[in-house]
Parts: sequence; C-alpha cells; structure tokens
Amino acid sequence: MESIMLPIMTAALAFGGLLVGGTVGITARSMMTHQMYSLYAFCGGMLAGLLTFELIPETLSEYEMTGLFLGGSMGILLMVLLHMHFHHSHNQEGREGEAWRSFLFLSLAIYIHNVPTGVAFGISMKNFDTAIPFLFAAVIHHIPEGLALAIPFLFTRFRIVYFLLTITLLSLVLGVGTVLGSVLRSDYIHLNGMLMGLAIGTLGYVTVNEMLLKAQKKMSVFSFFLLAGGGFVLILLYIENFIQH
Repeated sequence: MESIMLPIMTAALAFGGLLVGGTVGITARSMMTHQMYSLYAFCGGMLAGLLTFELIPETLSEYEMTGLFLGGSMGILLMVLLHMHFHHSHNQEGREGEAWRSFLFLSLAIYIHNVPTGVAFGISMKNFDTAIPFLFAAVIHHIPEGLALAIPFLFTRFRIVYFLLTITLLSLVLGVGTVLGSVLRSDYIHLNGMLMGLAIGTLGYVTVNEMLLKAQKKMSVFSFFLLAGGGFVLILLYIENFIQH
C-alpha cells in the first residue's frame, strides 16, 4: 500500500506547490498589469537562483560530469530547434506570442526536470518515515516553478483551466517518475544523471533566452538588475530557510 501511496502523495503535493506558486503569480500579475517584462526579469532571476544554488550544485554532487554535459548539450539543442520551429512556422510575434512560447518552453523544461527528480525520489523513499523530507521537498521545490509558470501564462488569452491542466500533468509526471525510481533503484543512475543534465540545459535556456534576455532588451539597466537580482537573492534566502533545513 505504501508503494502506491507515496507516488500519489508526491504528485499531489507537487501540484499543491505549483498551485501556490501560480496563485502568487496571479496576484502579482493583477498588481502589475502592464509590467510583463518586469515580471519576466524577476522570474528569470528566480529561475537563475534555482539553477545556481540548488539544481546545479546538487546534480554535480550526485552524478558524473560526462552524463550531465551530454544531457545539458542535448537540452540546449532541443530548445534551440524548438525556438527555430516556432519562429519560422508559427510566426508568433508580439507580447502574447512571446508569452505563449515562454510558457510552453518552461512547461517542457519542468516536465523534463520532473522525470529524474521523481526517479530520485523513488530511489530514496523506502517508507513513510524516510519519505517525509522528500514529500516536503515536492512542495517547496515547485512553488517558485509554479510562480514562474503563471507569469507568462497570464499574458496569453487562454483560460485558467489550461494552467490547472498543465500543472496537473507536470505533477503526474513527478508521480510516475517516483514509481520508476522505486522499481529501477540505483541501476539507472547514469541515465538519471543524463536526464538531470537535460533538465538543466532546457531550464537554463528558458531562463536566459525566454525571460532574462527579453526583459533586458525592454527595460532600463537599473530596473532590470534590480528586479532580476531581487529574484535571485529571494531564491537564495528561500533555499537557505526552507530547502536546506
């Protein structure tokens, strides 16, 4: 029974974290109706903080560099090809087109990230007692991701039900990854390392190309660094106070 309940609880708590972050994003969007690029700068800083202080150091400490480098290169290449496809085939211009592409790419990056994260959860969670820190992490890690997802989505024309559907699917991916991890155990650690590299490559591309660079081109230097730096420092404080303890 525990082997069934743990993945379900992981997915449910991840959904809760994404929903909390999304709610914060909705609130911020309503307060800053015409500040799309300001919100992009802030969220880009947050994602850069997650990569710098959490995902990259944690991944380097657990997996070999070869798999990480290969996965990261594949992730960046995948995002570049997708960007070229959208630019030439769909011809989406303007703020709404940018917002939709950013939301789509960020969703894909989190989707890829949730697979190896779920596998790592499944390998580590033996029972409910040892699972508690990982269940807590499922909520904490997904709050800033939910916020980052909500910002570009709210500048599209789609109804909120599509956002809820997206975070539901992302949470289910984490649950499925947890099931795989409980079955595969540590035999596939090299594959998991490559997947983590793929996740870092895709998320890094979205952070830089879809958020920070877009915001930097539309904002003053002072405003950009103030907001991006604020998001960066906020994540550092968030990790020190909630994730590492």
